[in-house]
Amino acid sequence: MQIKIQKADQRHRKEINRLIMEALGSRIKGPIKDIWFIRVKGEIVAAGGLNFYQDQAAIFSHLVVKKEFRRQGIGSALIRHRMQVAEERGTTILALVTMYYHYNFYKRRGFKTCPRNDLPESIQKYWMFTVQRYKKCAVMYQHI
Repeated sequence: MQIKIQKADQRHRKEINRLIMEALGSRIKGPIKDIWFIRVKGEIVAAGGLNFYQDQAAIFSHLVVKKEFRRQGIGSALIRHRMQVAEERGTTILALVTMYYHYNFYKRRGFKTCPRNDLPESIQKYWMFTVQRYKKCAVMYQHI
């Protein structure tokens, strides 16, 4: 399958939010910014976001792939694309929170898990790493 990654804008909000709601039970509340998606036969089947924090860090957000399109390289393509965008913007740290059952998926892509207190100091206070609802999630990061 040939994968084409496109940058989202306001026109894509409804369809991306529906995908995220089905998979994660949440939605994008703020502006559609630094989110990319993959469309198959006219339907958005995957999306992933990137939040830039200060001048040196990028935090992954909302990686979702519609169930019937998983294990086809779509999620990996979105990860590689977001890593490339982050590197082009000059960031040196990539980080994310994830459920423990996704740990190996990210580990195979170069991320390492770490206690929140051992995160690089520049990102320890980022909201995703401090908010209660993500306390049971693994924190992972890598230097690029």
